[in-house]
Amino acid sequence: MDPTRRRYGRPRALHLWSLAFLGIALGVAGAGAQTVYVASSGSNTVTAIDAGTMDANRPVPLGATPTGLSVTPDGRIAIATVLAAKDGERVVVIDTIRNQRQRFWKPFGPPVGVVIEPRPRSQGRLLAHVLVRNGPFGPGISQFNLKRMVWIHFIRGRRESLRMAVTPDGSRIYVPGTDRRTGRAFLSEFNFFFGDGQSHTGLRDDIALAGGPIDGFAITADSRFVIVATEDAAGGVINVVDRSNHNRVTPQSLGGGVFVRDLATGRNAAGIFGLATTNQEIVRLSAAGTLAEVAPNSTLFPADFVPDKVAIIPNGTVAYVTAAGHPLVARLDVSGRIGGAQVIRLPDASPATALTISPDGKFAFVAQGAGNGTGFVSRIDVGNDAVKSVVVPGQPAVLAIGPVPPRSLGFSPCPGTLQICGDTCRDLQTDAGNCGACGRACPAGETCTAGRCACPRGREICGGLCLDVVRDRANCGRCGHQCIPGDVCTDGTCVCPAGKEVCSGRCVDREIDRTNCGNCGTVCPANNVCASGRCVCPIGRERCGGTCINPDTDPTNCGRCGHACIAGESCVSGSCVCPAGHAVCSGTCIDVESNPRNCGRCASSCIP
Repeated sequence: MDPTRRRYGRPRALHLWSLAFLGIALGVAGAGAQTVYVASSGSNTVTAIDAGTMDANRPVPLGATPTGLSVTPDGRIAIATVLAAKDGERVVVIDTIRNQRQRFWKPFGPPVGVVIEPRPRSQGRLLAHVLVRNGPFGPGISQFNLKRMVWIHFIRGRRESLRMAVTPDGSRIYVPGTDRRTGRAFLSEFNFFFGDGQSHTGLRDDIALAGGPIDGFAITADSRFVIVATEDAAGGVINVVDRSNHNRVTPQSLGGGVFVRDLATGRNAAGIFGLATTNQEIVRLSAAGTLAEVAPNSTLFPADFVPDKVAIIPNGTVAYVTAAGHPLVARLDVSGRIGGAQVIRLPDASPATALTISPDGKFAFVAQGAGNGTGFVSRIDVGNDAVKSVVVPGQPAVLAIGPVPPRSLGFSPCPGTLQICGDTCRDLQTDAGNCGACGRACPAGETCTAGRCACPRGREICGGLCLDVVRDRANCGRCGHQCIPGDVCTDGTCVCPAGKEVCSGRCVDREIDRTNCGNCGTVCPANNVCASGRCVCPIGRERCGGTCINPDTDPTNCGRCGHACIAGESCVSGSCVCPAGHAVCSGTCIDVESNPRNCGRCASSCIP
């Protein structure tokens, strides 16, 4: 196999984690457009598709089954790992500018994936990391220097794995897997470090997880949490590894026969979150990876729709979910709580085999294997859910998208109507940071429509700001319309919250409001409280003559209503008592220690 004979030949990884590391596209029809790559088994090819027109280029033969793919940050080199039938496993280096193979290496074991160092940390050194299952040196990571095109060394791991990912901040590689001896799940952490003027990688930690087989794997956008879905006899387990707290693991059991099928993370206005598909429900995870919401599949999807793969668009408002065993894709609103599903039917009767989202969030791409030697790749427009499809050879296994090539590569810098702003292609008709012209940013809260700044739907300009007139209490329904105290603004109308009513221009709870107890204007007497809409004495007090009294301490109502203590007595715990050193003599508290007529006791007189 000679990949130099085909243009745009970039084999694609057969593992979802490879998507995060795909770099610059090779430039199919319409140079400079985003390119969708589909790696197919059976035909052992990679087909490049123009994301804008959905025109497919001639497939590039690989000669063997691809297992992984990654591209350098500048897009000049692609690294593919393949399992070849004749000469065994290998790592193929492709020059993406000249579209030709430069060389290949033996990675010292069956390669299952490859990632490239996200941020080169030294001059003359750009590392490719190839995950190897089990070779002559055991499982681990084989390293290659792509600047000098030489193999460096093999980093031995302790256990086998099939997945690998780099944190968004580029500081760690994480490799989850299952120990073949114990059946327990683990997470290996490989550390990037700098020393002696060179960047290095080393095994830092093996983290024990709850459960066994790996069902899902994701890292949050802030690089703090690594989330690994496993399973045990009771059901699925969500393991949350807190990198900021010494890799502390918090396992959360789903139980009840609930098993995770896929896992993704996203970020929107409400913050970072995760989304897990299971055989029984959709699970939303908080920013810390804890269970935040559970929505049963039966309340979201049609009958027999079991959610499988999941992908979230970049702004974190919409997720697409494929159906296991059915040619269906569901669109979910995940901007807040999980919304109802809108189901989209795919062109072929076969189920989806791969799902990914374009970097600009405009399209979702879904692959299907038709079973007759060909497959389909369908583009779903996020704006209107319109579907456009193209036929590709083989059984599509994984989709990946290459971003717009930089100007330095000699390509047309931007596709279609996009324009270059700095080093990035921008849509000046819709980009709020470059609305109508590069650098012309819309005020906070405004969107860019047809090259002009405007408030998004449901918002209006009030005092120079885009405000939500649907929910803003100070501008409810229209600018300046302020809700009364206690009101909330719902759908542009001021209403009292549940359990409250308007009394004298205020939202009050007539069950507990002393000035509106039971009915508007009913004021409870002094010392009374309002409970269940009735004026009552507080706990520990009794009603006596229309007043709330404390029979434990009231000397005029000591112990009961109307029972008054004699002069000098006080009421203690409902009983009338004289002060210390006093006795009751003739109905009066007398100081028998100093009274000469009652000296020592009543009627004992010291006067002659």
